[in-house]
Amino acid sequence: MAQQAFPSMSGVPAEQLGAMLLGLYPLAAEPERLGAGALLDWLARHIAFDGAWFGRSLFEAGTLRPQGGHTRGLAPDFVNDWCRVRHIDPVVPAAMAQPGHGVALGAHELPPVASMRAFAADHGIGQALSVIVPAPGSPWWMHLSLYSREAAGLGARAQALVELLMPHLVLVQGLGLHEAPVPASAALTLLSRREAEVARLFAQGQSYKMVARTLGSSPATVRHHLRQVYAKLGVTSKVQMARLVGAPVAPA
Repeated sequence: MAQQAFPSMSGVPAEQLGAMLLGLYPLAAEPERLGAGALLDWLARHIAFDGAWFGRSLFEAGTLRPQGGHTRGLAPDFVNDWCRVRHIDPVVPAAMAQPGHGVALGAHELPPVASMRAFAADHGIGQALSVIVPAPGSPWWMHLSLYSREAAGLGARAQALVELLMPHLVLVQGLGLHEAPVPASAALTLLSRREAEVARLFAQGQSYKMVARTLGSSPATVRHHLRQVYAKLGVTSKVQMARLVGAPVAPA
C-alpha cells in the first residue's frame, strides 16, 4: 500500500510542520531555557537565517517601542540602532497592516534615507523578513524578524514557515513565561481618560459604588472600565495597577 501523503500548508508539508511542533511545545516546560533564547535556537534548526529578533513591543506614536526580547546572530547594539530608525523602517507599517503575514524586504528596497541605509549596511542586512501579531488578551505586539546577508536569502519557504509558526511561538512563550506588566512610563498612554480616573480612585480605596458616585456613573460601568484597565496594563492585582497609574496603594 502506498504511503498516504498529507496535504501541504502554504507549501509546507503538514507532516513536516507537525514534526516541528512536536519539538517546540516541550520548551514551554523549561522557562529558564526560554529566557536564554531557546525559541530562536529551535527556529534556526528549521530556517536558514543569519540573524533573528523575537520580542514584544507597544505600539505608540505610529511605530513600535520594543519592551524586551531575544536576538540571535546580531550585534549587541542592534536593537538600540534599530530604535533610531524605527520611524522610517517600511517593514513595520507593512507588517502591522497585515498581522500574521510575513513581509520580506531587500536592502535595495529601503527608502533612500542615509540613516536607514547605513543601519542596514552596518549590520550586514541584505534582506529582512518580519511578521507581527497582537498578543491575545494584552496590549503587546509580538514580532519576529529574520535577517539574511543575501538580498534574496529568505525565500517563499521561509515566509510560509514564519507565518505558520508565529502563533505557536507566541503561545509557547506565553505558556513558559509569565507576562510582565506594562512599564509605568507607558501605562497611562494605554488608558482612556475615564479609565485612568477609575483606576486611580479604585486604587485609593474607593469601592465600585463610591467611584461611580464620584464620577457620576454606574457601578456596572466602573466594573467595565476596570476590566479594561487590568487587560490593557497586563496586571492581576490592585497593587500592581496602583503602581502603574501612580496612585497610593490603599491599606488592606
